[in-house]
Amino acid sequence: MTSSTTTVRRPGRGWVAFAAILLMVAGAMQFLDGLWAIRTQDTAVDALFWNNNLEAWGWLYLILGIGLLVTGACIFRRAPWAYGVGIFVGCIGAVLNIFWIFSYPLASVLLITLNLVVVYALTTYGVDDLDY
Repeated sequence: MTSSTTTVRRPGRGWVAFAAILLMVAGAMQFLDGLWAIRTQDTAVDALFWNNNLEAWGWLYLILGIGLLVTGACIFRRAPWAYGVGIFVGCIGAVLNIFWIFSYPLASVLLITLNLVVVYALTTYGVDDLDY
């Protein structure tokens, strides 16, 4: 007697993992930006460009980075709230990057596209099979 086992793979599993990885990479970048901003306070860069308020921006980016890292990790663990946060962050990121399109057109289009890919992955393949 032979035993035949089949592994059922969820459709879109790679898309959800890609979205989680993008969120975690964005979180790591924001975290490092925050550390740089906190370290660079009270310097000529802070006084010249940021009106001596670089530390506040640094803490904001630091906290945002930690939140994105946690959200990406929780998407891997299939936490229902993480899908909603990921969709929200992707939508906000896409809208906010529109404002930079005239200054940095290539980077803005790339970031808008990546944000929309995160939203697509999480809405198409991430939410339907969760038990609420």
